[in-house]
Amino acid sequence: MGRRSTSSTKSGKFMNPTDQARKEARKRELKKNKKQRMMVRTAVLKMKDPRQIIKDMEKLDEMEFNPVQQPLLNEKVLRDKRKKLRETFERIVRLYERENPDTYKELRKLELDYESNRGKLSLYFDSVKVCMKTTATLKRTVKEIGMKEARLTRG
Repeated sequence: MGRRSTSSTKSGKFMNPTDQARKEARKRELKKNKKQRMMVRTAVLKMKDPRQIIKDMEKLDEMEFNPVQQPLLNEKVLRDKRKKLRETFERIVRLYERENPDTYKELRKLELDYESNRGKLSLYFDSVKVCMKTTATLKRTVKEIGMKEARLTRG
């Protein structure tokens, strides 16, 4: 959006002084509202606990990477929830980066630990799934071999 003069209209005609005053007042009000919105967003972010957000993401991971039980939620829902939590966490981290560098470093370490644990959990889940598939294939092969031997011994 380009900046327009407060003394003229869109077409360039001279504007009534009363309208000019209204236009300038509206401009100041919008600027004030923008500052208020930014302050409210910052206050809301400060109220959120980044450690709780990490715990919520860990719960989602446990739900998704549980080899014994199917997740209660759809894969897309899990992905969307994780994305939302991650975005909130990133906003909090950026806030602390400007205001409190020590907390920022602590939160980055917390994030690295979470990512490491998530990677391990994912690897474990994948290896269990592969093992289950291999076991199922072996059982099927053993049954087939047993059937062939039974046919040979009869014939």
